[in-house]
Amino acid sequence: MATELSQPCETLSVAEILNALGINHGIAAEDTQLYFVIPGRNGPRWLIPERPCASASVLSAWHPYNLSSRMKWFVLRMAARAGVLRLLPAVSSVTASRKGALRWFERCGIRSQTGEMVILAGSPSPDWKLITFLLDDAHRIAAVLKVGLTDGGGVSILHEAEVLGKLAQYSWAPRILSVHSDLRAASQEYVCGAMPGRGFRPEYMDRLCRLPQSGGCKTLAMVADEMEKRLSPFKAQLDEMAPDLLDRALSCIDLDIAVPTMLVHGDFAPWNLRKNPEAGYVLIDWEWANFAGLPAYDIFHFQFNDDRLFGEKAGGYAAIRSGAICAEYFHRMDLDLELLPRLAIAYLLDQLESHCKHRGYQHTAYTLHQLATAADELGTVSQPGVQFPKQ
Repeated sequence: MATELSQPCETLSVAEILNALGINHGIAAEDTQLYFVIPGRNGPRWLIPERPCASASVLSAWHPYNLSSRMKWFVLRMAARAGVLRLLPAVSSVTASRKGALRWFERCGIRSQTGEMVILAGSPSPDWKLITFLLDDAHRIAAVLKVGLTDGGGVSILHEAEVLGKLAQYSWAPRILSVHSDLRAASQEYVCGAMPGRGFRPEYMDRLCRLPQSGGCKTLAMVADEMEKRLSPFKAQLDEMAPDLLDRALSCIDLDIAVPTMLVHGDFAPWNLRKNPEAGYVLIDWEWANFAGLPAYDIFHFQFNDDRLFGEKAGGYAAIRSGAICAEYFHRMDLDLELLPRLAIAYLLDQLESHCKHRGYQHTAYTLHQLATAADELGTVSQPGVQFPKQ
């Protein structure tokens, strides 16, 4: 039986968030603190301490990209600063054990008298997690604690901790502080710095071109074989959406061409960058990192994400192929520019698996459309009448 394309629909409650942290809630006792609950699309999004000064450092560092979201976020920040968050529509409150919160400060080796933290619930996914900002007594962010809400979330957090341990010598990655395997959690240093805008900056090119190379290589045929196995559960649905496209795309990379492997961040995007005054641009969120990834993966991820999330201004594969960013990257990495469409196909096939499993029809249709454009460039025959309608 073919696997169905999935669509995330999970929700989360305040009780589940606090239980995941091992913190009692809703209790009437002296050793409690009040948190305001800011709702999101899938239940609570933020839990913010009652004291106005406590959350300022976290809220000021957050930077939504959508215009309406920025306006809403500005209102929320001003309300928090003025101490009137409770007056905003849909904002609720919950009491939580201070002792339970302080246990995390002790585990992470951070001194605190208040045990105040700002909690961000991630988006529903198999690697669902909480991102918790631990605040010192001066209300500065002392550390970032990640706690898995699912088995996959715990695995990704521990993987990131392992990656950061290997990157300890570099200033462009955070320092790991503590690992708690039994609790599916790890803490790392907080990277001070502004979240940049959406545009690709020259400094990003320098950072990506200097990521460590593994010294090994992988043939495109090996990648094709791996992707064929990973996508086989979804082949019937993919062929229904775009007849024969998966086979065409796989044939484009089923070649005995060796490509050098290197460290790939895996989610290279503006929201995972911080401009630090001392270290320059620092990369955070290394949960999808691969020390033997394919070159240009992070470049493609940045540009395809921008196109898919923010409209058609970027233009997808056609604009990426004709633009200067990839051309410069391939030149600096001493790669044949003729490899660009094949490496783009390899990236899109990798994303296609994730979209089929977790993202649903819209993401899958977008990726298939980009695959078709890249495959057509390489001279494979398009199927007439293939459509990618909205659903």
